[in-house]
Amino acid sequence: MMERTFPENFGRLHDGEELLRAKSIEAINASEDLLAHATLIERAMDLMDYFCRQHTAQDDDELTVQLLGIRMFNGAASALKLLLSGYYQTSALQQRDLLETIFLLDYFETDRTRIAGWRGSDKQARQKNFGPAVVRKALDERDRFTERKREEAYKLLCKLAGHPTYAGFRMLVPQPGGNAHCGPFFELTAFKAVYEELAKHLVQAGNVFVQFFPGSTTAGHKTKISFMEVQAQWAERFYGRSFDRSQIDELRALVAAAATG
Repeated sequence: MMERTFPENFGRLHDGEELLRAKSIEAINASEDLLAHATLIERAMDLMDYFCRQHTAQDDDELTVQLLGIRMFNGAASALKLLLSGYYQTSALQQRDLLETIFLLDYFETDRTRIAGWRGSDKQARQKNFGPAVVRKALDERDRFTERKREEAYKLLCKLAGHPTYAGFRMLVPQPGGNAHCGPFFELTAFKAVYEELAKHLVQAGNVFVQFFPGSTTAGHKTKISFMEVQAQWAERFYGRSFDRSQIDELRALVAAAATG
């Protein structure tokens, strides 16, 4: 009888992924811009982790938001792990799910009675009232956006990663004009592009998620401040616009009052 053991090929694949992870981290450490993205991603994930695990839900709606926060945290962690290990297309696939969840939470934030409606809906009602296209359209109408950039961002991820398309094969090519590569690889331009998108998505995720937890403990306030400070620096660095720090100052005042009270 043949002895069954874990295939050695899986071990070799993992070893290769770990080598690529080290190379990716080396590239990040060599770039101030990439390090800024890393800090932003880490603080956003820390924010979600805190309010998912340390905050006690007050009702089923808040619990639902926490569960969606867990989905975003796990999706961000998976996207980052795949990205660092050289799987750019599958990292982008995880980011599509992340973006869809961000939009859904933003839709709930506009009218929180929708949370219970979504939670209790069957497949048909969920698609009719909370389908991705329905949510994007409602958010664009709320914000008076006419350029449909939400749809553009979502459909780009669908084309490149979410669905089998010929255009998506370019994410499997290590060098422009080269052949598709089977398995993970490192290519700096592709790595930067997918990594930057992840940072952009995590900014949105943190901003939307934290809106559901206005009251908080001192530890919660500190977690919010940590994210918002890094977000401010990130926005000023990459978009050249000043960030309103008044909310950070308000949270600092609450923390200071708690310390002296």
